[in-house]
Amino acid sequence: MDSIPGGLTSKYYKGGFDAKMSKREASLILGVSPSANKNKVKDAHKRIMLLNHPDRGGSPYLATKINEAKDMLDK
Repeated sequence: MDSIPGGLTSKYYKGGFDAKMSKREASLILGVSPSANKNKVKDAHKRIMLLNHPDRGGSPYLATKINEAKDMLDK
């Protein structure tokens, strides 16, 4: 059973991205509950973006998906 770095106990999601992001997919990307409050979403987004930012060698595509996930859960 693989776990996400940082001590989270959830498994890696096997599969690609959905054509249109859902709250479920956004919560999987950020590693939070679909009903997480704005502070948890903000903290998760910051932590994941620090690890995946394009300026630090991360993928621009993944950074876009991470930002999209934050926007989805902030609605």
